[in-house]
Amino acid sequence: MLETQSVILDVAAPVLLMIAMGALLRRIQLINDGFILVSSRFVFQVSMPALFFFGMMSNNLNGLISLNLAAYFLAAIGLTFLLSWWLAVKLNVPERQRGVFVQIAFRGNCGIFSVALVVNMFGQEGVALGGVMSGLSVLLFNILAEVILTRYSHGQLRLVPVLKSLLKNPLIVSIVLGVGANMIGLTLPAFVMKTGSLIGGLSLPLALVCIGGSLATSGFILPKHFSMAMLCKVLLSPILFTAIGYGLGFSQKELLFLFIFLAAPTAASAYVTAVAKGDDGKSTANAIASTTLVSSVVIVVGIPLIIWVTGS
Repeated sequence: MLETQSVILDVAAPVLLMIAMGALLRRIQLINDGFILVSSRFVFQVSMPALFFFGMMSNNLNGLISLNLAAYFLAAIGLTFLLSWWLAVKLNVPERQRGVFVQIAFRGNCGIFSVALVVNMFGQEGVALGGVMSGLSVLLFNILAEVILTRYSHGQLRLVPVLKSLLKNPLIVSIVLGVGANMIGLTLPAFVMKTGSLIGGLSLPLALVCIGGSLATSGFILPKHFSMAMLCKVLLSPILFTAIGYGLGFSQKELLFLFIFLAAPTAASAYVTAVAKGDDGKSTANAIASTTLVSSVVIVVGIPLIIWVTGS
């Protein structure tokens, strides 16, 4: 049984304090943009893959995630994408900004922000289940982002390069290798496991410090319509699909995972994709920072509410 007080103090507070520390360190110039860039790359290419690989290899994966939960999670992402696209048209968002609007509204930072919370909440089980949900979301996020950005940049839709890049994505590769190692019963020497644990352990604190450092330099200035995209990402989508999930009979733990992953702030990769397509990179960067702040509040309030409503 999870208690509200322990969730706030033991789960959410450390994550938020690490983000705040990153912002402070950037403000007093103990870290700079170069540190944030290199550290973020290290987390994505080395530390987080190590966390997922050893987490997948060491956990019992039998019944880790139900097919119903996985299918519902993917459906929720897809429906959020369609909802945000409909909103962009309904609100008469200028065509040149619609791709960015939709990205802000549906593409979440599941691999770092959400994983940090579920690992704090569920330990090694959080690593394994969080890895699976991160892998699923990365696949769908990248494909849908290519669709919407190509649609409004008047370019040619090229899914093959996207799929090739996904096959090289360090997070996906580490998850697949970890599952494979688990299935064949691979045993590694204790010193290798310890080293992997230490490297993986760097992921969450370093990533959260980088998120905080990025927030410290953001202008938080957005086009007028983008506030609706932010609300869709961190409020409307997680509340709507968690409530529907409750009605469908998902367990408390499943609802918590759904909420935490759906309420994740806009992913940093949205900025990279937007710039590559010639879209509004500055607005995307500011949206990432803004949704990180709002998402933190929503999750801290929402998790205890889910625990109270489910009553177990």
